[in-house]
Amino acid sequence: MNDEKEKQLDIETIPLTEIVEGSSVFESTGTSYLKVTYKGEIRKLAIPIKSKGVSEIIEEFSKDAPTPPTKEVVIESDSEIGKMLRFTKKKPVRMFDLSNSEYLKEKEKHDTTLGFKVAFQGIDLIIRDRDGNIVEDEDKKLNILRAMGMTGSQFLQLVKDIQDLTRWQEDREDDFLAG
Repeated sequence: MNDEKEKQLDIETIPLTEIVEGSSVFESTGTSYLKVTYKGEIRKLAIPIKSKGVSEIIEEFSKDAPTPPTKEVVIESDSEIGKMLRFTKKKPVRMFDLSNSEYLKEKEKHDTTLGFKVAFQGIDLIIRDRDGNIVEDEDKKLNILRAMGMTGSQFLQLVKDIQDLTRWQEDREDDFLAG
């Protein structure tokens, strides 16, 4: 982000001269605003969020990401790919098959599970069951949120906001959900 943009957003710069083990200088907290409409009136739910532990979950979980299968494809020398690869004659090559239906199912399942893990790590509030007990089980948390009417788009917004806590964003002020 450039200095002019920082001035417009009035972002405080904190010069670091040392880093001490155990300090929380890199932890980010914020609020995810989710749009709901109640009796025709638009409202924002303010959910406290945090970044601590999220990158570790993403890093660990990405190790288990499904890999697409490969397939042999003949590339013509005069095709776009053939020209890009500077082929002088048609040539068989092995390419990832990103359209493989089994791979797409596995990838969707993996990405959905990762989204749940990011959300439940990043939500900075307690989820309780009807009896007032703190819910630790991720499946039960998800079922509670779904039963309360949380939509897929609200869940995606929550995950995006958690990930964006530590990412520079050029157009954040244009997002009406941001505040």
